[in-house]
Amino acid sequence: MNGSKLSWVEKYKPKTLDEIVGNDAAKKDFIDWLQRWDRRGKAAMLHGPPGVGKTVLVEVAASTLGYRLIETNASDTRREDYLENVIKPAAFNRSLFSSRLMIFFDEIDGISREDSGALNFILELIESSRVPIVMAANDPWSPNLFRIRDKVYMIPMHRIRVQSIVKRLRDICRNEGVRCKQEVLMLIAERSEGDMRAAIEDLELLYSSREDMDLEEAEKILSYRNVEKNIFETLRMVAFAPTLEKALTSLSSSEEKPEDILEWVFENIPHVLPKQSLYRSLRYVAGADALFKQISKNSLWRILPCFYHKLASAFLVAPQKNRASFSFPTRMRERFKRFQHEKNLRELESFFMKDLHMGRSAFRRDLIPLLRLLSKNEDFRRSMLNRMVDQHLKELYSSVILGEARKRFS
Repeated sequence: MNGSKLSWVEKYKPKTLDEIVGNDAAKKDFIDWLQRWDRRGKAAMLHGPPGVGKTVLVEVAASTLGYRLIETNASDTRREDYLENVIKPAAFNRSLFSSRLMIFFDEIDGISREDSGALNFILELIESSRVPIVMAANDPWSPNLFRIRDKVYMIPMHRIRVQSIVKRLRDICRNEGVRCKQEVLMLIAERSEGDMRAAIEDLELLYSSREDMDLEEAEKILSYRNVEKNIFETLRMVAFAPTLEKALTSLSSSEEKPEDILEWVFENIPHVLPKQSLYRSLRYVAGADALFKQISKNSLWRILPCFYHKLASAFLVAPQKNRASFSFPTRMRERFKRFQHEKNLRELESFFMKDLHMGRSAFRRDLIPLLRLLSKNEDFRRSMLNRMVDQHLKELYSSVILGEARKRFS
């Protein structure tokens, strides 16, 4: 996908409370708490699995009720200067601001026991703040949160139902103008395990090329799901690690191939770091790339820890990180698409080569351009599809020939 375009997760991010799928009870409870926050406690914690809408609920509720939202993540929360110079004035000097404020601590369970200063600051904030304090956590029962947990209003959020995810995915397909089979949408929804963000990412991976897809093809392409979940967690731990040693441990313990980790880091680091830090960070990434080429070429695997050291250092050039969703690398995504297109093309070739007694090179050089040109005619398209008894073959023809025809002539 072109880097200048929004991902589908961002493009279809809810803008109103009604657009947030699932967790209706949590939405109602949170809005009710906000409207009466001073009487129901000064802080609330939304908690639940990734991708259920915790962060987006806070953002949409703030916009709906007219709050100016000050967001922090685990990296910001560890910084004493940020807490003292940004959060404290906002919490205790509401009159200095022209609009109502809400302070949001995202990824609060990312705080470790070593961050005692930040924990004490938050506890004081909960007692004395003049504005609502909201937190989000995947794991609210982390031992690190036991002092905070007793002082906040807990609002659970649950995994989104499969049918609700399917309906949302179908709406996106309709808006994008792509054909999507019900069984493929069900596969995506079931594999997401109630994570709407993951489901939309999978949908984009399968359908952003505007090609139709059957269940078997979708299953093969989505076989990366467990790999992706693991690498997302690795990236999150590396990006927000408090020390180089912890970042290095997270990277070097990953089961992913070093070259794949390099792709993930290169693609995602611009979303995590502020622009002024990117030059220094990408120099580390470039150094890791050059080093890995030498390692691979000369079998110098004993110095692989140096490769991980450079990648980990790339995240630590800036103390403050942006809160961002990690995305599947564009180059890896394009390789998936090329592999799938080549597979479809070979299957279609087998049918025509047998029927017309022609070779593969002649089919690609001569027949495919001719079929695409003739496919502009509706009668020709209909006659070609009628000749194909097998439904899978019709889908291949639609994908390889008609799909290309639509791109070229629409």
